Amino acid sequence: MGMDGLMMEARKVSKSFNGKMVLNQMSLTVARGETLVIIGRSGCGKSVFLKHLIGLMQPDSGSIMVDGMDLSALSTRQMNHMRMRFGMVFQGAALFDSMTIGENVGFGLTEHSSLSQAAVRDRAEEALELVGLKGIQDLKPSELSGGMKKRVALARAICMKPEILLYDEPTTGLDPIMSDAINDLIVSLHDRLKVTAVVVTHDMVSAYKVGTRVAMMYHGNIVEIGTPDEIRNTTNPVVRQFITGSASGPITDIQFKSLTTA
Repeated sequence: MGMDGLMMEARKVSKSFNGKMVLNQMSLTVARGETLVIIGRSGCGKSVFLKHLIGLMQPDSGSIMVDGMDLSALSTRQMNHMRMRFGMVFQGAALFDSMTIGENVGFGLTEHSSLSQAAVRDRAEEALELVGLKGIQDLKPSELSGGMKKRVALARAICMKPEILLYDEPTTGLDPIMSDAINDLIVSLHDRLKVTAVVVTHDMVSAYKVGTRVAMMYHGNIVEIGTPDEIRNTTNPVVRQFITGSASGPITDIQFKSLTTA
C-alpha cells in the first residue's frame, strides 16, 4: 500500500476474559496519517483493543490488519519486525527506575538496532528535545514529576521513529495545564513526524483537541464515529451522556442507593 489509504483495520474482533465479553465483533478502520481517538468509560475495553493493534493480544475471532497484513498470519520474527513500526505510550509511563532517562528513551534502539551507544544517545537527545526536555539524560525517573515522566515515555516512543503511535490514557493523572501541554505535544508530533496515531482516553478536552476523528466504544463495540464536531453535536443518547459526563441517561450500570436517615 502507498502512503495514502488504510493503515489499520479491525474486522469483527471479539475477545472474552473468563467468559466476560470485552470486545464484541468490533470493527474499526484507521486511515494513514490520522489521529483517531477512542473514547469510552474506564474498563470498556479500550486498552485491550490497543493491545490487539500491536499484537500483544490475539482476538478470539475476527482479525487485525496492519498495512493489509493480517497480524495472526505473521511469524514471530515478522511480528517483531512489524512491532518496530509502532511506538506505544502506556499508562503510567512504565519507565525502568534503575535506568537513567537516556537509557530509558534509547531502550528500544539498544535492544533492537545495531546503533552504537553514542548514536543511541544522540537519538535519545533528539527525542527528548522534541518533547521539550533537553539535558536530562543522566537523571533517574525518581527525580522527575508525573508530567515529565509522561513526556519521557513519549520521547521513548518516538525515539524508534515509528510510523504508528498508540497512546493509552496520555493525560490521566495530570492536572489540566499539564494535560493541555501533553495534548499540544501529541498534535505537534503528529504534524512534524507525520505519524498515524490512535489515542485511548476518557478525557473529552483531549479527545476534541487531538483527534481528527473520535470513536465511542460501548459494550465492546464502536457505537459512533465522527469528527470532533460531529461527536460534539451527536444525538446518540449514549454518546451524549458520556461526553457531557451526566449521571442520568442510558448508561446505567451504576446504581446509587439513596441515603436515608435511619
